[in-house]
Amino acid sequence: MTDSLVTTLPAPKKLFIKTYGCQMNVYDSDRMADALAPHGYEPVQSMEDADLVVLNTCHIREKASEKVFSEIGRLREMRDERRLTGGDLMIGVAGCVAQAEGDEIVRRAPAVNLVFGPQSYHRLPELLARAHIGARVVDTDFPEEDKFAHLPAASKAVTRSRGLTAFLTVQEGCDKFCSFCVVPYTRGAETSRPLEQVLREAETLAEGGVRELTLLGQNVNAYDGEGPGGKPATLARLAYALAEIPGIDRIRYTT
Repeated sequence: MTDSLVTTLPAPKKLFIKTYGCQMNVYDSDRMADALAPHGYEPVQSMEDADLVVLNTCHIREKASEKVFSEIGRLREMRDERRLTGGDLMIGVAGCVAQAEGDEIVRRAPAVNLVFGPQSYHRLPELLARAHIGARVVDTDFPEEDKFAHLPAASKAVTRSRGLTAFLTVQEGCDKFCSFCVVPYTRGAETSRPLEQVLREAETLAEGGVRELTLLGQNVNAYDGEGPGGKPATLARLAYALAEIPGIDRIRYTT
């Protein structure tokens, strides 16, 4: 991340993330908020109160992209009204529609300040800093770096505010390329997080009061993250290790 750019982020601002679709998007939205928290962005309950609105989109549902463009239209009207009184609104589009149709969003929706895919949200502070100096930002690459390794953990207070249950992504992507499915194109190749990395995040969640974990993945039962000695760990091995964490009382998983 470019520190000189990130330091251009404005004083404390209000953030609203509207989440569409699956449980993994709910997890991703929380991690976006975590990424922006050190830079002064505080979540609010209404987009009318926000300085930055991010639409975290899903490409699976019928007419998903048209719903996004409709929402962008409403946000543009809100932004234009604010500008009449000296205010403003930053608009971001994230998630799978952004990944699949980033260029189309830029073409059809000039009100959008930044577009970024599911593999880029660890770069969000830098992307937002670039948008604040006037750039229209599009980042739909599949970066080589591990996004999870670059994301800050939520504070204990924030974790407590989210409740006793938490989603935890352990696997992403798919290599099956079924004719009816866009997942390989929007989430990328099948990858699993290292066992120790997942355990560290789970321990942090438990310390913040979480008692029930739901493990997430596009093919969660295909989990084969790096385990002890560099050998692949199975989902069963992961579940046994998570069960040893003090405070974790229930473990679920879903694809």
